Amino acid sequence: MKRFVALILMVLILFGCAPKEQKAQEYVFCMDTVMDLTVWGADADAAAKEMTALLYDLERCWSATDGNSLISARNRGEEITDSEALSLLDAVQALSVRTKGAFDPTLYAVTRAWGFPTDEFRVPTDAELKDAMAQDVWDLGAAMKGYAGQECAALLAEMEIDRAMLNLGGNVQTYGEKSDGSPWRIAIQNPDLAEDYLGIVSVYGTMAVVTSGDYQRYFEQDGVRYHHILDPKTGYPADSGLRSVTVICRDGLTADVLSTALFVLGLEEAVEFWRQSEDFEAVFVTDDGKIYATEGALLSDCTFEVIKR
Repeated sequence: MKRFVALILMVLILFGCAPKEQKAQEYVFCMDTVMDLTVWGADADAAAKEMTALLYDLERCWSATDGNSLISARNRGEEITDSEALSLLDAVQALSVRTKGAFDPTLYAVTRAWGFPTDEFRVPTDAELKDAMAQDVWDLGAAMKGYAGQECAALLAEMEIDRAMLNLGGNVQTYGEKSDGSPWRIAIQNPDLAEDYLGIVSVYGTMAVVTSGDYQRYFEQDGVRYHHILDPKTGYPADSGLRSVTVICRDGLTADVLSTALFVLGLEEAVEFWRQSEDFEAVFVTDDGKIYATEGALLSDCTFEVIKR
């Protein structure tokens, strides 16, 4: 919880808007994280409340721990007929294919074997892990906050809101242009210190900035640290040489999925993946503390190496 609060405070420090605008701010605990919704515009209060309701609705629909959710129904083999739900599942599956399985939405049995959904952490036995790896159980936890961000942005567009900054716990969604023309500034957290940041990413307009890191959720057993980003090939926490990956993209779902997939791939393969893509930029923090940023990422306030095409 302290990490999420620190991140919220960090975002608040780094962005600002012109005074004398109607502003609304809501703090929401949803999807197992603290979310900060800040909105400017004539209907700012109504927009903040509408987004809060939308976020809770998405959580109810897609939580793998809720037996009444759509994803639980899918895992029981029940047919899903809702067109929007089917579109989301298709989009997630397509991203899994695009990453050649580095992102796998069917690993819920594996994450459950590690105890991450319930905080009952433990290292599974080889037999337990083998059994879990053989199961096809969906979980959209590594994609849902990104999807939620883009759905909130769509809602804000419908309501003709001026601008907004949504911090969804590791996922930041901006909406609209700042009134003074300056960019939105989002901090990349220091993996070793929750109250500190390594650099600042600047974006203009409506964008998703999503970070996946090994510091966000982990436990220690017998002196070994185990984080929550699992490698679909092994079922174990990814040992890729990275501490965090930040993806900057117009599509929130894509940003969320790719931040996980690129973390699993590691720097070399992730860079090659970026060079073959045209829809995102990225910032990588390695185990030895070095920072790398693709040439289109507007990174500042730190020393880093630029990755070129």
